[in-house]
Amino acid sequence: LTSNGSSLKNAAQLQVRRRLRQGLMAVANYTYAKATDDAAAFTTADLNGGVIAQNWLDLDAEHARSSFDQRHLLTAQVEYAGTSFLRNWVFTSQLTVGSGLPSTPVYLASIAGTGLTGALRASYTGAPVDDAPSGFYVNPAAFSAPAPGEWGSAGRNSITGPAQFSLNTGITRTFVLSNRWSMDWRIDATNILNRVTYAGLNTVVGSPQFGLP
Repeated sequence: LTSNGSSLKNAAQLQVRRRLRQGLMAVANYTYAKATDDAAAFTTADLNGGVIAQNWLDLDAEHARSSFDQRHLLTAQVEYAGTSFLRNWVFTSQLTVGSGLPSTPVYLASIAGTGLTGALRASYTGAPVDDAPSGFYVNPAAFSAPAPGEWGSAGRNSITGPAQFSLNTGITRTFVLSNRWSMDWRIDATNILNRVTYAGLNTVVGSPQFGLP
């Protein structure tokens, strides 16, 4: 790690808001962003190659998407406070939809004479990365083991993981007991659509599970 690392993020955000009216309030935020750097983190060193440069003689090869780079992110919140026969009832919902986070295809090996043992970057074969078989998120044919004694040619964070989706809801009923006392009854539902969202992928080239969530 050297003192000349660089990190850059550019983002544009669009917000649409409905002010509270007739019991309904809503706000939606869409963010389009791009983040790049030449180190996986600036706080600690990971001897498995997470932060240490793969080849210290070629630091330009470390420049890539940041590990937290999420190109698209949409968040929305809706709240409805009931009127008439739904008085004292409040309905809420939160939606989060985002593109996948980047990961690095790695190969477990060591390069003689370098002192680096652990996860090297794989080599890119030229096959389309996104041409994945059914059930896979990455094309296993797009990456291979590096040639003996050579560094892998695949870029850091060169594959994109599964998209993210979350929809939560809540219902609250307020009971007014007196001028000084009230009681709230509430039910919260997390992932109400029961949709499977995978947190990441197997990125070890050569593994039968490579490209699978």
